[in-house]
Amino acid sequence: MSFEYDKCENGQPYTTDEFIALVQQEISVACALPFTVPVKEIERIIKFSSEWFYKKYEDAVEERFVIIPKTMFQSDEFKKSRTVTVPECVFSIFAVKKMREDFGRTYSFDGTGDFGVERLFLSDSVSIGQGTENMMYYVLNLSWLDLANHIINHTVSYNYNRNSHKLFFSGETPDRDCVCQAYIKLPFEFLFADEIFYRYVVAKCKVQLSRILGTFAFNLPGNITINYDLIRTEGTDEITKIEEEIKADEGMDFFFTSGGS
Repeated sequence: MSFEYDKCENGQPYTTDEFIALVQQEISVACALPFTVPVKEIERIIKFSSEWFYKKYEDAVEERFVIIPKTMFQSDEFKKSRTVTVPECVFSIFAVKKMREDFGRTYSFDGTGDFGVERLFLSDSVSIGQGTENMMYYVLNLSWLDLANHIINHTVSYNYNRNSHKLFFSGETPDRDCVCQAYIKLPFEFLFADEIFYRYVVAKCKVQLSRILGTFAFNLPGNITINYDLIRTEGTDEITKIEEEIKADEGMDFFFTSGGS
């Protein structure tokens, strides 16, 4: 399996080096301060900050389809553990369906049912006449066929672990290609374009900078004292603000009730 992201059309995204330069410029206040966070530490902060964003920030992932060919169910890995390894960019999988599986007026069951049962189910839904009443029956029949689809066709039982990237099939072995609805991690260069991710990395770097400077007791030239607590407070306050902002921006589910008397 392979996965390819679309390229940006409007301008080029930031590279890692360009993004780190922006972070260092923010921390040093355009080089007004003679210290910053080492590049290796900023790279580590970017890595683990992105993992937090994938879990908490809805714009850090994209909904995509991942195809699992039938041949993968015949591999040695699947025979040993009933698992399939998916690409590392797959953050979560929330649906797995067998391809070319449907049931309706022009489709049949999964192929494992009795043809006589199919005829029984379809006998009352094939001949639809004209008129408003028949149209109502037609809509009801289609609704019933959709319900029958969920009952007759076998559900693919699965479990996905984002750390091992293993997709486990706990039910019967699929007899055809499968398609997974999944959330894909946004590449770093697209996270770099999001101002809230930039602010989060800068805030994390400020906290680390206060640790670095506070470890050693020294003053700047001219006997100027460094206020470590101010740097740490700015960082922690910004982190808290961003986390609350992301939490408040999460999608909500609504339901309506009638207040009839």
